[in-house]
Amino acid sequence: MQFLVKSSQSEILQKKLTYRKNSSKNNATLKKALLEEQKNFCAYTERYIQPLDATEVEHFDSSKKYKDDYYNYYAVLRSANLYKKDEKYVQAGFLESLFFQDQEQLNQRISYHDGLYIENQTDDQEAAQLIDFLGLNHPALYTERARQIRRLKQLFADAAFDKQDILDYFNTYLDELSFITAIENELDIKLMHLI
Repeated sequence: MQFLVKSSQSEILQKKLTYRKNSSKNNATLKKALLEEQKNFCAYTERYIQPLDATEVEHFDSSKKYKDDYYNYYAVLRSANLYKKDEKYVQAGFLESLFFQDQEQLNQRISYHDGLYIENQTDDQEAAQLIDFLGLNHPALYTERARQIRRLKQLFADAAFDKQDILDYFNTYLDELSFITAIENELDIKLMHLI
């Protein structure tokens, strides 16, 4: 989960970009800036955004829509936004703590293991709720992520790639990095420096 993290040095903050009602040009500019910051990945699914994918500016806490700012905005696939369980988690703790916007806290509390995102401590309700809220283990997303991992493992096995060959491959084909957290874990390789 690499693209939920926020930066106080964001260009979006510096330019004071905000989402506005009935302002498609402004909102398109905001979405473009979010996608650039997120390295062209959906913040929720970690799927690489392809040119024909339907994306939108997502208001993480939808109760703040039109009264929010950078820390509540993400660029996401429209389909991923449909999985989000807004009503179920109104006033959930993670909406206040925003722990997921800090990479260190996020890594301490949530990890990817055996195809699923899990809370690292069984009593961490905030982490478990965030996973469910975003639909990180939704069956369709799980299936797509697993298919990508199987395909890559088979490709690299057939080609007898070593780790450097794999790095070279991804450096050439950045769009193949969909589900980067899963790929890093399943292949035991670091890839974030490539994007």
